[in-house]
Amino acid sequence: MRISTSQIFQNGIDVIQRQQAEISRTQNQLGTGRRILSPSDDPSGSVQALQFESRIDQTKQFQRNGGLAEQRLRLTEVTLASVGDGLQRIRELSVKANNATETDETRRYIAGEMQQVLNSLVDLGNTRDANGEYLFAGYKSQTQPFVMKDGEVEYQGDDKARQVDISPVRKMAVGDPGNQVFGDAGVPGALKDGNGTFTTFPDNDPEENEGSGVISAGSVVDRKAWQEAVDAVSGELSYSVTFADDGETFTVKAFDSNDPGTALAGDPFDTLPTNEPFKSGEAIAFNGISFDIKGTPNVDDEFTIRPSKPQSLFAGVQNIIDALQSPVGTSTAPVNNAINRGLSELDNALGHVLDTRATVGARLNALENQDNLNRDQILQLETTISEIRDLDYAEAISRFNLQQVGLQAAQQSYTQVARLTLFDYIR
Repeated sequence: MRISTSQIFQNGIDVIQRQQAEISRTQNQLGTGRRILSPSDDPSGSVQALQFESRIDQTKQFQRNGGLAEQRLRLTEVTLASVGDGLQRIRELSVKANNATETDETRRYIAGEMQQVLNSLVDLGNTRDANGEYLFAGYKSQTQPFVMKDGEVEYQGDDKARQVDISPVRKMAVGDPGNQVFGDAGVPGALKDGNGTFTTFPDNDPEENEGSGVISAGSVVDRKAWQEAVDAVSGELSYSVTFADDGETFTVKAFDSNDPGTALAGDPFDTLPTNEPFKSGEAIAFNGISFDIKGTPNVDDEFTIRPSKPQSLFAGVQNIIDALQSPVGTSTAPVNNAINRGLSELDNALGHVLDTRATVGARLNALENQDNLNRDQILQLETTISEIRDLDYAEAISRFNLQQVGLQAAQQSYTQVARLTLFDYIR
């Protein structure tokens, strides 16, 4: 086998270049701290690392979603707290106005302050977040949800709750539609007038009641019996309490809205009180409900009891304001009846707002727990990637030193071989 001088030189150069390439690769590994510099270094490990990196990026996006949701929910919680404060102030003013010492003038002053509080409640319903989007407009985040027209507050948003992903399998509502928060009609869990189950009020024209009778908001003592009575009619059930014998006796009759002129008879309406002695403040109970009437009703005075209907908290407050602005004649019974009813509705509204705040708080807790889970998951994924991709410095430094020795040996060998010529053997 013949070996030429050029071949010897070329082999020596190839060895040196190969050693230099290996040293350069090891230096890059030491500089970056990574074992895998290109997919060819470890195809399987590279694929696994890319998959884990994708999951880390996705989880970090979930964390950003959670952060935005937390900001929005905290603003919602603060806003609802202010709504509760406003309702509490209206309740205090209502109690103050429900006093015989108040005059038409002082009641108008109270109504004026209530109107200002009501306006602030509407403003709270139109609260925007840092992005300029309305909190309580549902998906219509660019549409002002509440507008006051002709003394009534109208809702212009929708009944959808915006949601964001906080994990691959979990969504979180970042707000509540205004018609649910403020109890507009037509949505599940809407606020209702009266005590939430039934409402009591004087005759449709309160001025026709000439006596001083004031009816309470009442309560449900047997919900099953009440519901059986409601289900027994084809339309809307209503009861009327009328007085005779100079207001000393009362009679209760039931009516169906489909046949309002005919009193209902038979079960469960055949046991309604008839010509019963009336005592001021004594409970009147039938068909699962109980209430009382205080004062002295006149003959033919009438009170109505019917199932509660959906009503927003804005409408409930406006009803109290309207009652306080109406002049009172010889008897304050009309305004007292309106305030009694309004106080019951305010209590329901306060409870509804507190319930909504509780759900917001629960979501904030869930966000915090999910954020902790996401952090743990990211840490675990990063640890796994490190095990696959990161460099073992002790092994790499030992290899680097060995490669330097190999390069030096190759260089020295090349130097010695390069000196060999045939002329050295000619004498």
